[in-house]
Formats: sequence, C-alpha cells, structure tokens
Amino acid sequence: MPKGRGLPQTDNDQDRMRCVIDAQGNLVFASPAVGWSVGLSGETLVDKPASSILNVVSCRDNKHQPLSFGSLQSGFYEIALLRRDRDPLLVDARIDLVDALNDKKYTVIWLDLDNKLKRQRNNDFNREARDFTSFVVDNQKKAVEIPATPAPPAENISKADGELRHFLNLTSDLMGVYRRDGSFGRVNATFNRSLGYTDAELRTFPFIDLIMPEDRELAQTAMQKILQAPRDQEARADFEVRTRCKEGSLRWIRWSHKTAGDYIYVVGRDMASLKQHEAELKRREAQLFEAQKIGRMGHWYWEIGQQGMEWSDQIYSIFGVDKNSFIPTVEGVKALILKRDLGKTYRSFQRAVVRKKDYELEFRLRRPNGGIRFIHCEGRSKIDPETGEVVALFGIMQDITERTLHERALQEAKDAAESAYASKTRFLANMSHELRTPLNAIIGFSEMIQSQLLGPVGNSRYLGYVGDIQRAGRHLLDLINDILDMSKIEVGKYELHVEEINVGKLICQALNMVEGHAHEAQVRLVTDDLPMDIHIVADRRALMQILLNLLSNAIKFTEPGGSVEVKCLRELGGVALVVSDTGVGIPQDKLNIVTMPFEQVSSELTRKHEGSGLGLAITKDLIELHGGTLEIDSDVGIGTAVTVLLPEKLPDSKHVKTMLADATSDRSAELTH
Repeated sequence: MPKGRGLPQTDNDQDRMRCVIDAQGNLVFASPAVGWSVGLSGETLVDKPASSILNVVSCRDNKHQPLSFGSLQSGFYEIALLRRDRDPLLVDARIDLVDALNDKKYTVIWLDLDNKLKRQRNNDFNREARDFTSFVVDNQKKAVEIPATPAPPAENISKADGELRHFLNLTSDLMGVYRRDGSFGRVNATFNRSLGYTDAELRTFPFIDLIMPEDRELAQTAMQKILQAPRDQEARADFEVRTRCKEGSLRWIRWSHKTAGDYIYVVGRDMASLKQHEAELKRREAQLFEAQKIGRMGHWYWEIGQQGMEWSDQIYSIFGVDKNSFIPTVEGVKALILKRDLGKTYRSFQRAVVRKKDYELEFRLRRPNGGIRFIHCEGRSKIDPETGEVVALFGIMQDITERTLHERALQEAKDAAESAYASKTRFLANMSHELRTPLNAIIGFSEMIQSQLLGPVGNSRYLGYVGDIQRAGRHLLDLINDILDMSKIEVGKYELHVEEINVGKLICQALNMVEGHAHEAQVRLVTDDLPMDIHIVADRRALMQILLNLLSNAIKFTEPGGSVEVKCLRELGGVALVVSDTGVGIPQDKLNIVTMPFEQVSSELTRKHEGSGLGLAITKDLIELHGGTLEIDSDVGIGTAVTVLLPEKLPDSKHVKTMLADATSDRSAELTH
C-alpha cells in the first residue's frame, strides 16, 4: 500500500481545512473549507494577510497572546479562526515550515477540528507539507502563464456539438480526451466539477500529474502498454489510483483508457462511495460469519432440479468437509446423511415444494472423518411470481449435537434417578423368582433320586430327572455369567480381544446356534442376500454374544408363525447389523428403559418369558465398548427392529487388546496346509 495518509474521507477531511502562507505572511492558498469557516470564499483569500483570518496561540501561554509567523516552529498549536460577523473559534492545528522552490519559504497550516492529527504518530507531516506546497506553487505558476481567452461565441458551437456536451455532462463519470503526449484536449463538466480544474488549467500539465506520486508507477505501466500499441489498433488499459483535486484532497478513481489514432479517451469513476459500500458489506459479512460461527449455523440455497447447491462457509464446517475439495451437490449430501434419515428428509423437502410452505426438520449425518452429528434444518420455499411454482429451497442448518446429547444425558439422568430405587426392588423380585425355580427343581429331583422314591436308581425315569437338573443348572450358570459380565463392564475391567472378522460368516454361525430354538418356537429365520465380503475389527466372543442376545430376544417375543430377519449393510465408516422381528413389539414409553440393567417391558411378559433383564443391557455396553451405537424402533403388535452400528476399526482404548498379528499368523498357517 502506498505510504502517506491513505484515502481521505470525502465528507469530513482535514485535508480540506488547510492553507499555505508565504514568507511575507500572505495567503498563497486557502481550501474552500477554510473560507467557509471564516465566512469568505477561498479564492478571495489568496494574497491577503493570513492574520486577517487566523491568529496562532501558544498552548503554554495562559494569556493566549498572538504569535508572529516568523517565530513559529513545526509542531502542534492552537489557532483562533477570525470568523466574519461571529466570535473567534479556537481549534487545534498542525504547522509545518517548508523550504520550497526557488529558496522561498512557506508555512502550511493544517486545521484539525476533530483532533485527529495528534493521533497519527507515524505520519510524515513535513514530507506531505513539502509535496502539497510544491503542488500549490506549481499550479499557481502555470495559472499565471495561461493567457486569458474570451468565451467563444455561441454560433461557433455546432448544434451537434452542443447536444453531445449536454449528454456527456449528464453522467456522473469523469470523461476526457488527451493527446499521446499527455496534454488534455477536452473534458466534460463532471471532470471539472469533481477535480476542481478548469479546461485552461488542465491544458498546462499532462494527465499523469493528476496521479499521486506513490501511484504513478502503476498508472505509467498501464498507459505505456496502450501507447506502445500500433496507432491503427485500439488498445485499452484500466487502473485504480489516488487522484489529486485542485484544492488538495485525494479521491480514489478507477480510470479506463482507450486509444484511437492520435488521441486517448479516458473515463474515470469515483470509487469513494463504492469503496464505502464495499467496506460496509464486508463488515456486515464479517458480523454474519462470526454470528453463524458462534451459533454453529450456516445458510444454503438450492434450485429445484439442479445438482449443485450453494453453501456458506459454516455449512462446510458443519458437514466436516473441505471447501476447496468438496463440491456441494444433492448426491454428495445424500452420501453423508444417515440412511435411516434419508426418507424423512426427502419427504420434508417434497412436502415443502408441494405445499409451498416453510419447513423444519432434524436429521443425522456422519462426517467423513468419523462421528455422527445432529443437524437442525429450517427454511423456506422460493416461489416464482409468474408461475406460482416453487423454483428453489433455501434456509439455515445448525449443528445441535451438543445440545441434543446434553438433553439426552439430562433425560437419562432424570430417568435413572427416578428408577434407581425401583430397580433394586425389581432386581430382588426377579432374582428371587429366577433362582427359586431352578433351585427347587435341583433340590426336588435330587431328593427323589436320593430317596429312590420310584425304586432303585437304575430306573430309566431317573435319566429324565438328571436332564432336568442339568438344564436348571445351566440356566443358573447363564444368570450368574450375565451378572458377572455386567459387573466387569460397570467397573471397567471387561477386556476386548480384537481381530479381523468376516461379519457374514459370524452371522451364519449365530443363526446355526439359535436354529433349534427358532424351530421349537415355530419362528422362521430370514437371511436374504447376506454379504460375505464385509470385514471389521472386533472381539469375536463379544460380537457373537451381541448377535445371540438379539436373535434370542427376537425369537422369544415372536408368536408362532412369525419371522425374524437379519441384515448386514455397509454404513459410512463402518457396518450396520439389523435384527427385526414380527413379534409383540415394545411400547414407545418403554424404549428408553429396555437397555437398562434388570429392566423388563411389563409384568405380563416377565411372567411369560424367563430372563434377568440383563441381555440388552450387556449387549448395549459391549457395542459401546466397540465404539458403536444401538438403536431400537418398535411398534406394539407389529414388531421390533434393532440396529447395531459398528465402526470398521475400534477407537483407541485401554480395554482393547489386539489379536490382529495372531489372526494373520493363523490365516498364513491355514494357507500353507
């Protein structure tokens, strides 16, 4: 950026409040604003004594005695403006002594109504004063050399020329024509009015002298390209520079040059208002960006029928994708949204298009680098006023993951607190029932064998009793194992031994183990299109226990003639296992408690089906140890679907012990045999 004071403000600029005084104390230049302040015209003040409009006062002199210009040094002072028909006005000022051309001395006074100059510590006032004084003296010299020319008679202006000037003077752009040597030939009235020079004054210096010295290199480089072009070809150059007005102020102007033969046509556009507008837009955009960043919110726009979408920067952050590499499209968004939420998301947008109303929904997405986020989407439909049809959808998206998880945690804590005492009572009741029944069988049949009630032990009926004893003992063992597993998980001592597992084969093994149970219950097992090429890293025993618990529950609560279906699907970043049945279902108000330890759905089901209430609780904990999630969807009388989401690779944890090396060795050994 060029050095100096930068771009002055057009409406309130201290550059306009300044004057130049020669060695005799007479005014060489006074800006229009100085003249307005004292009630006179700036041009009428030239060659008049400076003491007629201002007195310099020492800040350290309490008596405020006037000082002579000959005794001043460069620095800050107080000046009394002698206003016409009004009381004097005391203002701050900056005074600089300048040795200009021809060894003449001048004094430049900068009036500072807003006390801004003292805060510009890095400003080189002396250099600017010399530059400005040279500019004033040079223009003054050229103005003296301009011969007075009478105004041309009206008959010398053709009708066409007069009409053309009227049109040119209507525009707010600065227009002019100058020769290849840089001298001006003609300008429109806007040019004169904006920069303050008359036609005669403009003919005394080349166009490049209008440009600030710091910006001239840029302008000269652009102008050289068009000047070096062949005369029979049109060439154009555009550049934006600071341009000096006659009274000393600066304006940012974008100049466009075009050659035509021996002449160069120039059009300038004042960029001050545009720059202020751009600065305001940038400020508002920055505020909007910060507000959206704080609220984890972004805006989007999508035209119906188009693949591409428009996203704000925050939407990329919400979806966890890189703005430079990810192109937002409908298919790209669908790939990130969880499959279970795609249907309701599509229906919400479809209803918005059909009903032409606002819409609101929530969905979940999985980021490419892992992690599920909860998103709230709210928006509107854009309607074509001519056809009345919806042509676009737009709105905002907000990441509500932390809020959702916090609300869930609060609800879970509330439910846990309310049911803590009741859980103990239910546990004792369930355990007393579950332990009493098999123990009675063990004790009763053992006594019958001991007393040989039916005769010698060699009687074949004793074999049946022995079988009953065995089944009761195994049932007790299962209960005790569940309690021990639950205890290990709760105290953090359950260790996972992970290896690479073919999920499809493991599902087949689990189905073989429950096939007899399903046959006895007259329940059909369905496994259509089970993939055999999906592998994940997991604990084989724990994953088998998860499958057996889900399959056993599904068979247990499905009436004869029903079915249990198992699916295995690829999910973004992992695999989804879905076990669904056509059983009795679970009431909606019980879905949040069925995975809690020792909880069962109802007293009727508890009496009909044996169980400790630990199966789903252990299943959920084993899934979470793998870094996965368990979700249950159910309708009473229709059935239940349990979805297990497992990542391809387990997160780092002290509970994980890898067996990948052992598994690799085992596979190598199998290949050698």
